[in-house]
Order: sequence, then C-alpha cells, then structure tokens
Amino acid sequence: MTISSKCSNILKKGGDILNIIKRIQKNFDGLSNKQKFIASYLIDNQSNVPFMSLGELSAELGVSEVTILNFCKSIELNSFVDMKKCFQDLIKENLKVPAKMKSSLEEITSVEDALKNAIQTQRFNFDKLSMDNSLDRLNDASLLIANARNVYLCGMGVSKLVCEFLQGRLRSLGINSIKLNLEDISLYSQDLDIATEDDLFILISFPDYSLETIKLRDFLELNKLKFIAITNDIESPISENAKVTLISENKSLVFYNFISSTITLAEILLIVLSYNIKDSLLPNIKRIKKIQEFFSND
Repeated sequence: MTISSKCSNILKKGGDILNIIKRIQKNFDGLSNKQKFIASYLIDNQSNVPFMSLGELSAELGVSEVTILNFCKSIELNSFVDMKKCFQDLIKENLKVPAKMKSSLEEITSVEDALKNAIQTQRFNFDKLSMDNSLDRLNDASLLIANARNVYLCGMGVSKLVCEFLQGRLRSLGINSIKLNLEDISLYSQDLDIATEDDLFILISFPDYSLETIKLRDFLELNKLKFIAITNDIESPISENAKVTLISENKSLVFYNFISSTITLAEILLIVLSYNIKDSLLPNIKRIKKIQEFFSND
C-alpha cells in the first residue's frame, strides 16, 4: 500500500475523508499543551510542512524529534513521513478543488465590491514589491545575470509564464537564456549535466511551492551551482542559499496567485540589467539592426 493510500485510509471516518487539518482540529482538545503548540504551528504553516525534514521541524519548534513523533501517533498517524505525505496530499487537493475561489466569491456582495477589493489587493502587492526589494538586491541580481554564461529559467504552473516572459526579454538583451521544462527530467537532466559554476539558474515559485522546483534547488546547492530565487518570502523553500532572493507578493482575490507584480518585478530587474550592460548592449543593438536591415531589403 502506498503512503498516499495509507494516509487516506487512516483519515477515513464514517465514510468521509478528513484531511490532515480537520483531523488535527478534531483531536485538538485532547492534546497536551506541547502537542497543541505543534498542532497550531502545523495549521498555520501547512504550505511549508511538506518541504521540511523531521530535524528541521524539530529545530523550528524547539521540541525533540520524539515529541513530534508522539504527536503523529496522537492524531493516528504511524510516522512523520505519513504526516508529511498527508500535508502534500492536502496541497494537491487544494489546487484541484478551488476552495479559495468558492469562499472569496461567497464574500463578494457586488461587482463594485469585487472591483474595489481587486484594486486594493493589487495595490498591496505592488506596495510590498517596492518595500521588499532594495536597489542593492536588484543590482546584485542583474550583475549575476550579466556575468553568467547561460541563464536557466525554472518554474512550474503560473511561474512558467514568468519564465517565458524573462526568456524573450533576456535574449533581446543578448543574454543566452534557456527555459527548463521541469515536467520532464529526461530533458532538463542534460542541461544540469553540462551546467557549470559560470552558469546561473533563476528559480521561480510561489505557494503552494512546486516540489520539482524545490528538488532542483536541492540539486543546485549540492552541486555548488549559483541560483537566484524569485518567490513570495525570504523564508521560502527555494530561497535558502540563493545568491539573491527577490520578493513578489502575488495575493489574489479569487485565484491562488496573480503574476502581475512578479512581471513588474521582472521588468524592473531587466531595466537595472539593461543599464548595467549598456556599454556592450548599445553596439550589439546596432549590429542586430544592420542584420535586420539586410534581410528586410529586397
């Protein structure tokens, strides 16, 4: 039996499937004070738990690993691995069932209310963008890109759209950019095999964080390859040991993530990059213009 099947069977009660959060809440009153502390952390950080090891969670909470294992048993799970898998299943289920969309739409009272809230949400995202990204950080990221032999762009879901946007713009600036298809290891493993310390990876991921992107981050760290993270929080699973982390808040009134502020962040980064490489960029633009003129002439 797979862990996922085991998780479903463990959480089955009276014919209904209880997800891990509901299971914790159901048993909350019967937990010890220390176990309630663990339970509260898990509920508040459910997007991060699937990517933490037992040791990392123990250090984060300041409790022993045995205490966490006993907590798992108190909510009728056999091990930490089982609990972690249940949190992973919860993320997948949340993505499959648009619960956020349903609850948000139920709270909106009119079209005017929808417009007002949408504008306020986007204003919040853009205010956060300007507060969370210093000029020094943007400058450092642009210099890493400018000095890289190849720039590998990596993201899943809506992050792939940001990768596509960046790839086109970087190529227009004379930067050799490559978009990795993280859905097919047989393809991007070849790129990883030839990557060197002269290359740069740009990892893009937002809650609920892509497991593939996190695994790639682990590989890059293990092989001492440079990477920049574009994500929503400095504590994001993909930001650890990044050369630079750029922050973009993607809150949305209805959907899980909007990418408008991330695209703006990318545009700002490109402008800083353009300035930093203008001495080499301007002659390059002239050469490209001559090539285009040659092919446009009859």
